Amino acid sequence: MSAAVSWSKPPGLDQTQHRYQISYHCPGTEPHIITTSSHSITLSDLQPATEYSVTVCTVLENGKRSQLVSTTLTTVPPAPDQLNVASMDTTTAAVSWSQPPGLDQTQHQYQISYHCPGTEPHITTTSSHSITLFDLKPATNYSVTVCTVLENGRQSQLLSTTLTTVPPAPDQLNVNSVKTTSAAVSWSQPPGLDQTQHHYQISYQCPGTEPHIITTSSHSITLSDLQCSSQYSVSVCTVLENGRQSQPVSATLTTIMPAPDQINVDSVKTTSAAVSWSQPPGLDQTQHHYQISYHSWDVKYFLLQTS
Repeated sequence: MSAAVSWSKPPGLDQTQHRYQISYHCPGTEPHIITTSSHSITLSDLQPATEYSVTVCTVLENGKRSQLVSTTLTTVPPAPDQLNVASMDTTTAAVSWSQPPGLDQTQHQYQISYHCPGTEPHITTTSSHSITLFDLKPATNYSVTVCTVLENGRQSQLLSTTLTTVPPAPDQLNVNSVKTTSAAVSWSQPPGLDQTQHHYQISYQCPGTEPHIITTSSHSITLSDLQCSSQYSVSVCTVLENGRQSQPVSATLTTIMPAPDQINVDSVKTTSAAVSWSQPPGLDQTQHHYQISYHSWDVKYFLLQTS
């Protein structure tokens, strides 16, 4: 920590050899004494957030000294260290920082300022090393600064960072129709994104498989190439242009079993008839059986099951 002090040359010494003696100290310590022929000096190795008494006098070659001129200065407190964004969601963000060195015995607090472009900053103070910022706008960039503040109001340099709040998740994820190998899903645009460029990422998978991922700017999509008679997990999230994603919204769906194909009446007798059909595609690895229903016009249904 350092401080620059300066003074004016006293009148009447243009032809007289002289120099200046500077003395400085903080309460309870021995003074440091420096001499210089300049009219300014930088005092080094000062303690942060500390008041110093500084005196300067003129010294002639014979050692004769002038009256002292005095001033006081208070060194700047050190800035907080390691400003981190610990967590975020759509409308809040938790930020934290480390206590600066040298302030263990000094009363101080921290001033936090945050704003998004085109708005007035919000300013709050805390004695803690972390704070949660509330009432933020979703999917918005914020500038955040923190500084150390002493009891006398003296402030440190600013420590800065930026954060982007999480976009809101899509709303009302619906499975509109399900077929044997496809399904249509839709959702509502989340609130607060009318002026924000965004798209949606859709992920779907059945157990034991890698997810399929699709992006779209629409509010609906048809998932194709599904396996018949299979359960799928589907999730949709909002994605900003910078890649920031919302929390996903999820649903499950089960595709329909395919119907038997090519049903044939092979033979008909007086009291019996032989019928056959082809196995529907896609069920080679799936346990299944068939249900047969038949009736005449004046009797109720008969049901049979066969594998």
